[in-house]
Amino acid sequence: MKKPELEQRWKDLLEWYPENDIEKVLVAYSGGKDSTLVLDSALEAARDVEAVIIDDVLYPDQEIEEAKRRAESMGAKYRLVKTDKLSDQKFKANPQDRCYYCKKELFGSISVKEGETILEGTNATEVKGHRPGLKAVKEHARAPLLETGIGEKEVREILEWRGRDVWDKPSFACLASRFPVGEELTEEELKKVERIEKELFGSGIEQLRVRCFGDTARLEVWPKDMYSIINNREEIVALLKKEGFHRIFLDLEGYRTGSISPEGG
Repeated sequence: MKKPELEQRWKDLLEWYPENDIEKVLVAYSGGKDSTLVLDSALEAARDVEAVIIDDVLYPDQEIEEAKRRAESMGAKYRLVKTDKLSDQKFKANPQDRCYYCKKELFGSISVKEGETILEGTNATEVKGHRPGLKAVKEHARAPLLETGIGEKEVREILEWRGRDVWDKPSFACLASRFPVGEELTEEELKKVERIEKELFGSGIEQLRVRCFGDTARLEVWPKDMYSIINNREEIVALLKKEGFHRIFLDLEGYRTGSISPEGG
């Protein structure tokens, strides 16, 4: 997209705020590309802005700390809200519409004062396919990227043009996406995945999902990272066996969203 087009799309996003009479906002902020663009635009176009960062076992500590650092670097005030999504038995059962219960609980945990609007980062590309979380967004929040028709590719391009270093950050989904639909989620298993992925990301792998099927782990990485997995095979096998996996596979199709869950991730 050329610079004049980027400028126009950015202008469209900023104009969305006065067009919808939105001045005081709470941005559900993960530190990823979409919510960063929403926060960036809100800081430009709204009168009162606060980022809300959720602290839950579903999100690795590293992601939470990164969200805090990024909000601070943008000059945004933020609050940290502790939640316990596993206390919701409907969510813990890991049904096909898990994301609906997740987002509903997320929005419900945000204390909203009169005149404030919760903003969320769903973009126009994400409405395709099975998206139960979108129902919760429509019930409790507004999604400026979706409402202005800004898709995933435009998000990256606008962020790069704006000089936001998150523009090429690999996508992240909550740790629940590592488990097949219908398998009950537990804090122990979620923390296990977090430990393994943190270790492997630390070795230089850029994108990774450790998909869990009982005592079997399937590793999904970008094709260029497969060489790193193979070259460090013995160490990786030892790490996963220490965590209780007896069978370990490298998925030759590579990382892709929705490989074990219709909700993606």
